Amino acid sequence: MRQEPFSPPLATVLVLGTGGTIAGVAPAAGAATGAGYTAGVLGVEQLLAAAPGVEAVARLQLRQLCNIDSKDAQPDLWLRLAEAVEDWRAQGGGGCVITHGSDTLEETAYALDCLLGPGAPVVLTAAMLPAGALSADGPRNLFDAVRVAADASAAGRGVLCVLHGRVHAARDVSKERPAQIDAFGSGERGPLGWIDAGGLRWTREPPAAAVAGEPAKSALHVDAAAHWPRVELVCSHAGADGALVRVLLHASRQGLLQPPLHALVVLGTGGGTVHRELQIALDEAAAGGVLVQVVPRHGCCQRGAYDGLNAVKVRVRLLLQGRRRI
Repeated sequence: MRQEPFSPPLATVLVLGTGGTIAGVAPAAGAATGAGYTAGVLGVEQLLAAAPGVEAVARLQLRQLCNIDSKDAQPDLWLRLAEAVEDWRAQGGGGCVITHGSDTLEETAYALDCLLGPGAPVVLTAAMLPAGALSADGPRNLFDAVRVAADASAAGRGVLCVLHGRVHAARDVSKERPAQIDAFGSGERGPLGWIDAGGLRWTREPPAAAVAGEPAKSALHVDAAAHWPRVELVCSHAGADGALVRVLLHASRQGLLQPPLHALVVLGTGGGTVHRELQIALDEAAAGGVLVQVVPRHGCCQRGAYDGLNAVKVRVRLLLQGRRRI
């Protein structure tokens, strides 16, 4: 009797839908760009229906966590997603795919990378064109994301982002080319790997956590009952005078700013230089107990506790570290 070749059982992957362009609908089906589309319309079931063959990659469990335009995302979404992933892992589930809007994908990915410990793969994906647009990129990105989440070699590499055939580390990824389909990159480090018809190929190891004293890929615990602190972004530029910082300080001291000012992330010129007038105001803020972190206006920090992080990810880190009762 001829024996059929052994096929290992398919991995089970949870797909969490949060909305975004990947779930968006343009007014005219088949439009080249999907201009004027509405983000966060389609449910995760509809997205997967547009990715034929995905059922042969993994057994899927679906959950619609929310359906929003990611530009309107709130930090509470990070905690909801982390809780959903932890619950899934506690049930013995496999990898997890999160469909997300592209605008704040890097913030959510890095927040989850901080909040989640080692375990089965967690993969975020997005799209630059809405569903129904000509050559929409969402179905391919979603298909690839499920393939990575179902691959045992992706475990232990931190939170991943799969877009345009590339696998990025959450710590590195950013939306570098917002007007292009191939919008995301990982700076000078480059992607962790590639996924194509030949399968998943890793080209380097993920970056280790750079925060002093923190083991790589350990979970950052936050107070779930606390409020989010206020962490604002300010920019150094020609003519910067510090007035905006002083307005924030005054409003915070007078109780007009709630929650009060906890930290400032300063986008510095060059490698992180600050206009002398702005620096005077920042020194006043630091003397009053406000944390001040200067990062380059372009690119990532090159040294120190936040090495490799861009400005928005430094802000995410400070938000998570500063979450406390007020």
